[in-house]
Amino acid sequence: MFPTLYIDTDIVSQNIKKMADKCRRNEMEFRPHFKTHQSAEIGEIFRDFGIRGITVSSPKMAQYFANHGWKDITIAFPANVLANSVYDDLSSRITLKTLVISEEVVRLLDQKVSNSMGLYIELDPDYGRSGIPINDLPAIRSVLETIEESEHFYPAGFYCHAGYTYKARSENDILELITPTIKKLEVIKSTFPDLPICFGDTPSCSVLSDFGPIDQLSPGNFVFYDWMQVQIGSCSPNEIAVYMECPVIEKFKSRNEVLIHGGAVHFSKEFIEINGVKSFGEPRLKHLSEETYIKSISQEHGIIKCSQNVFEEISVGETIQIFPIHSCLTADLMQEYKSTEDGRMIEHLSGINK
Repeated sequence: MFPTLYIDTDIVSQNIKKMADKCRRNEMEFRPHFKTHQSAEIGEIFRDFGIRGITVSSPKMAQYFANHGWKDITIAFPANVLANSVYDDLSSRITLKTLVISEEVVRLLDQKVSNSMGLYIELDPDYGRSGIPINDLPAIRSVLETIEESEHFYPAGFYCHAGYTYKARSENDILELITPTIKKLEVIKSTFPDLPICFGDTPSCSVLSDFGPIDQLSPGNFVFYDWMQVQIGSCSPNEIAVYMECPVIEKFKSRNEVLIHGGAVHFSKEFIEINGVKSFGEPRLKHLSEETYIKSISQEHGIIKCSQNVFEEISVGETIQIFPIHSCLTADLMQEYKSTEDGRMIEHLSGINK
């Protein structure tokens, strides 16, 4: 028995339905991000809810889903002028869109491609990762004009990811963080009323009921959720659709700790910190306890700090189920899922070339 990532497709379907219903109520187009699951089979579940346009995080991922029949794909990563041949291949057979930030990239890429593509202007809502500062209307207008003057591109709209909501630790925190960004997007909409605004971070998309000027929603993590999202306030534990099952190798009674086979190569090194205590994973127990968590990981090892009751319940030679801190990274590392329904393996993009 080795560390195995399990998926509950019933919970996946429930999570998709909840977000799809929210989009319908708010008259928004649902363009879900597939970077979390990266699986053609899981992608098919979205079709049951009428999804036709999707979002991915790389040209490679776009190729994978285009090869599985998706015809409208946004690569939500700033355009790479060195990927021009991939863009040309994709845009010759699907409706392709990607992101841009500068006039320079628009002009360089325009010289290298042969087919039509849509370009979203990426807006930085004071997150500091990438994009044009959301308040810099002259820069936004200049890039838009460059797109309109190009030979191969058309403006697809604006793309905004408020990743700072991952610092929240309650639903109220999320709302306080995202409200100023919504107001800034209202300025964008009033200035450029004919262009759609695409928006997507799982915490905001999970808790907001009124999306104001936003026209399209593209969250990704919501399909699985994880322990970080529970702590953020985006979901409850029963909405987490994935968990790791790890063998219990040894127990250390003197310190109420358990050694599992499950380390950084399985979970990543993502952690959450509560009251100064780091957790790299949360055991999936009937009685969730703040005293029980993965306290440290190395490449293959994981050390679970247990409450006394939990320590006594765990046995060497058995397995323990653990919610990942960040399901996107855990899924990418594990490269396949095992169905909780029938035990079969479900393909993941990263596992194709193993």
